[in-house]
Amino acid sequence: MSQLSFNDLCSAFESVSAQTKPVPIKKPLSPVPPRMIMPDVARKQFISVFAHTAQNMRRWDVFRDFITLAASELDMARIRTPENIERSRQICDGYTAADHDNMKKLFCLMVTALEGEFHDFLGSIFMELELGSDQMGQFFTPYHIQLMMAKMLTGDIAAVVQKKGWIELHEPACGAAGMVLAYAQCMLEAGLNPSEHLYVECIDIDPIAADMAFIQLSLLGIAAKVITGNALTTKFTRVRYTPTYYIKEWEGRLALRQSVEALAKIMQQATKTAVLS
Repeated sequence: MSQLSFNDLCSAFESVSAQTKPVPIKKPLSPVPPRMIMPDVARKQFISVFAHTAQNMRRWDVFRDFITLAASELDMARIRTPENIERSRQICDGYTAADHDNMKKLFCLMVTALEGEFHDFLGSIFMELELGSDQMGQFFTPYHIQLMMAKMLTGDIAAVVQKKGWIELHEPACGAAGMVLAYAQCMLEAGLNPSEHLYVECIDIDPIAADMAFIQLSLLGIAAKVITGNALTTKFTRVRYTPTYYIKEWEGRLALRQSVEALAKIMQQATKTAVLS
């Protein structure tokens, strides 16, 4: 069974947050809830813990295994399947008990960093660890550039949501879904809830990039269908849905929209036929 159990996350989180001792001040300008770690601090701690995890192994292999385990734990449809459990067990067998603890700490730090703000946490970590040159030469665009691009392209989001109910995005080469996260941030700034008003279909040919996208979209509460495969040839090896997709019943909402659109087309065609006759 996977060593990344949600039952152990709180205890692991306490051990991580204990490393940062709060400095008492009389009148805090911005009170921080107990046990909260700011995103930048969480990122630095993530890098530090990662550096001390399985030091005898290649950094790419450790990062890949962490991403695979984290994605498996967030996959509601497969988390308890024999195949998923066996795969997680095989990965965990290659690590020591101390490494298992570090993996849990890494997961908690990742969750904490994404709780603080919308950003491409895993993409930035990937680039900071210089893992892109080791596999396929990936480059993850800095989030501030993605956010700038999203703001240039969004337009009047509120008007679109008011007219159609929600927005659908399709990303054929999503990477870690940084552009989607930037778009979701624009929705938040417009007073909209991405969990209610955004549905995304993401595709990436690299399994690790697709898993990174799945993890971040899951933790940030965005309904998404994440596909591992080639968008050009439409050959896909895996399809995953984020927890929000199930919790917010997006399957039914999408099916209803398709039915309404199909009915509208039939009525439009019938009207044209009647006019011509």
